Amino acid sequence: MRAKQRRTAKDPAIINRPFGSLALPILNSLRILQIGMHERGSGGGLDRIFWDLVDQLAVLPDLAVSPFFFRHRSTPIERRSGEFCLGSTSQFAGRRLWNLRQAVLTELRASRSSSVVVASHFSFYAAALLPKLSRMNHVVHFHGPWAAETAAERRLQLNVAMKRAVEGAVYSSAKAFVTLSQAFKDLLTAEYRVDAARVHVIPGAVDAQRFSPGDRRAARLLLGWPEDTRILFCVRRLVHRMGLENLLDAFAALAGDHSDAILVIGGTGPLRDELAAKAREHRLSDRVLFTGFIPETNLPFAYQAADLSIVPSQSLEGFGLTALESLACGTPVLVTPVGGLPEVVNQLDPKLVLKNKDTATITDQLSAFLGGTLTVPTSEQCREYVESNFSWATIAKRVRALYWQVSNE
Repeated sequence: MRAKQRRTAKDPAIINRPFGSLALPILNSLRILQIGMHERGSGGGLDRIFWDLVDQLAVLPDLAVSPFFFRHRSTPIERRSGEFCLGSTSQFAGRRLWNLRQAVLTELRASRSSSVVVASHFSFYAAALLPKLSRMNHVVHFHGPWAAETAAERRLQLNVAMKRAVEGAVYSSAKAFVTLSQAFKDLLTAEYRVDAARVHVIPGAVDAQRFSPGDRRAARLLLGWPEDTRILFCVRRLVHRMGLENLLDAFAALAGDHSDAILVIGGTGPLRDELAAKAREHRLSDRVLFTGFIPETNLPFAYQAADLSIVPSQSLEGFGLTALESLACGTPVLVTPVGGLPEVVNQLDPKLVLKNKDTATITDQLSAFLGGTLTVPTSEQCREYVESNFSWATIAKRVRALYWQVSNE
């Protein structure tokens, strides 16, 4: 057994550790071990929030931040000091959990002389540290109900039950929770029986330097999108709960009256072929553009290129980062009244929140926008709202304060 563990610890595919256990603790600092999912630029909203938070915490003088993650893409990733890539997501689940457990426990042993907080963003990977997790300063960043999201995609009940059991075990070990919205705090306390006093609502933020207004025509030219048309834009994972079927039906209902408009849907997922077939059924293949995965380098240009963004989610929307990113780029956004979406845009303009999430309501509001009867905030108003309310510099300090509080309990 000892020999096996020595081989594992030396495996270069498991840990990228330029300083690892040889690093000296910073005086009066707090060590934060951030357990994420995927590498930078992998495309998911959870990953973007995770990495932005890691970067913002890393510049604070009293924190030493170490992210742990798995490589999702086949292309090489940039290696950065202090970051722990634990191999590829193509590894068997058991292997990934073993790699993570060994890496985190090694860092905990190396940090005995300093305070440490383990901050987990995905319950499956956090489960690798059970049962020791209950004896750690553990903070759960609750991005969504894993089991319920699986159920919404009509998966096997056994799969759902297993994920719910993992969530329950991990959440029972936490000293504190962070949710991005009041809606998900309510869900966490109601569905998982978590004490509300341990749940802290700290919204997400956006990298306002990357996501910023730009020239619409130039953005369209760069992306190869039509220049002389009005563009409705939606970027989502292509799964049922995102409401993309409703959006397509809504666009089909208004397309005849607004022949100068097209719908651009960005993202990947299991519904790709089904959605494309629906567009063909509506005879809209030439007016519905499926871009596939939009790299992070191009995502700001996609928002800049659009006249309006739409987030038609039907369930389990904890925050709505895409809505915030669109506003940061100066592009107004309409959202359904689901989860945390209203909390993101309501203070800017209540009219940005649809009255309902059904197809008819989406149709009416998009038609009103295209017809000029729905007034939306200007590009300047959208941008100023984001800068005033969703700054990473402010949000990171709130997270830091919570980590220190947990470490001192």
